[in-house]
Amino acid sequence: MKNIKKERYTTGDGSPTLYLPALNEYYHSHHGAVQEANYVYIKNGLYFHGGLTGSMESITVFEVGLGTGLNAFLTALEAQKQKKKIIVIGKIVTKRRRINNKH
Repeated sequence: MKNIKKERYTTGDGSPTLYLPALNEYYHSHHGAVQEANYVYIKNGLYFHGGLTGSMESITVFEVGLGTGLNAFLTALEAQKQKKKIIVIGKIVTKRRRINNKH
């Protein structure tokens, strides 16, 4: 899986995502990467509990793995629109480790 072929794919909303032909798998919805990220991460994540529209001056986001960076980018745009400070805590996963489960 280390050298698996990746292709750029333009989704239904015109935004790009990655496609893995060997697995027939898209990184984001093929209907729209930005549409999906806005719905899942922004609308039902950041806005769900009033994080960006409430009285708080900042909001803390825990991010594990950066992926394509789309969620982080959209979060920055929303925070800028709402004049809020975003604090990101997390780790970018750069190496997979195999865990052997012994029963």
